[in-house]
Amino acid sequence: MRILFIATDYPERGKPTTGFPNYIKRVSLALRKMGHEPLILAAGRRDWYRVENEIDIWTVAVDCKDYKIPELSYVVNALKKSYALNKKADDIIKKLSVDVIQFTSLEGSAIFYKGTVPAILRLSSYAKTYYSSFQTLSPSMVGIMSLLERWSARKCKVIFAPCQITAYAFGRDCNRDVKVIETPFINDVEDYDDSYFDNYLKDKKYILFFGSLYAEKGILIIADILERFLQKNPEYYFVFAGDACSIDGEKSDNLLKRKAGKNADRVLIWSALPHEKLYPIIKGSDFVVLPSLMDNFPNACIEAMYFGKVVIGTDGASFEQLIIHGKSGLLCKIGDSEDLMKKIEQAALMTEDQKFQMGKRAQMRIERLKPDLAVNRLLRLYEYTIKNRKSTIFKGN
Repeated sequence: MRILFIATDYPERGKPTTGFPNYIKRVSLALRKMGHEPLILAAGRRDWYRVENEIDIWTVAVDCKDYKIPELSYVVNALKKSYALNKKADDIIKKLSVDVIQFTSLEGSAIFYKGTVPAILRLSSYAKTYYSSFQTLSPSMVGIMSLLERWSARKCKVIFAPCQITAYAFGRDCNRDVKVIETPFINDVEDYDDSYFDNYLKDKKYILFFGSLYAEKGILIIADILERFLQKNPEYYFVFAGDACSIDGEKSDNLLKRKAGKNADRVLIWSALPHEKLYPIIKGSDFVVLPSLMDNFPNACIEAMYFGKVVIGTDGASFEQLIIHGKSGLLCKIGDSEDLMKKIEQAALMTEDQKFQMGKRAQMRIERLKPDLAVNRLLRLYEYTIKNRKSTIFKGN
């Protein structure tokens, strides 16, 4: 089967460090290994073709502009991307026999799709739920993003999401059935780079957060208890790995350092790291804290659980789909810094054997995301879509 993935971005150099590109890479590698032929088409800064891991990748140039009104910039650039991507997709389909197309919901990538190849939409997120706190984006921006995502869905026969919360919210707003297919996980790192761990963390006991440092990921919730926890637990460091963003006009890395007060020297912050450098840091952590206000079956949680780490996630933000509280990890209340403090202290007081046993149960949960299970579910969806290409929209969950 030949599957064309259409994405709003994909790294031109180096390796993916964020959730959506990582998803495409992992699924494509798994499909290739299973004897299928994935293709990747992404928007970028230049027209380019290359082959990576025996997978054909096209990048189509999109000249994005910034206007004084952010909402206008978003709409214009999103529509430019959708038009350019679908125009290039037509060229690819004319030369290659594509069986099915999988669009991302991001930036309404399927809006200009007019082809006959059956199309599927994967909800990489749903702005209406993901940014519902309006701490990073304005209500008007969130509304526009959500509208483009829903318009994109009109061009796709089938919609699926990795997360039950996202599937329900989007399905309700579109009056469509949205299937839940969890994100597959494979560790695609063959050789680890221990340089960051050896140079900065080897003899330290530390808690880890990794992912983009913006409000929806719970950075302000951590900041509220950072000084207090470090003051009470002088043996601990707090490590952050992820690109900093602006929160209320202040860079998030500066905010964290400031909120740590006199203990700022025990707060270590790095930009997003490739998996070769990040994975040793995950493995060496005492436990992982991911207090997102909302998420979409987060890769960070999956990766930490894969390495047998105790993860503190938020109940009702999709972590409960991965974690059974007290069994395979810990869940705290959304947006509640005091409850997060309690759960961090609970994890810090656990014995090494308790952490090991909880970590083993976490790994058992991630076993269910192996490609031979998770990707096979996706393949069945592809097969259904192709078989019923002339029927009405997909029904059932």
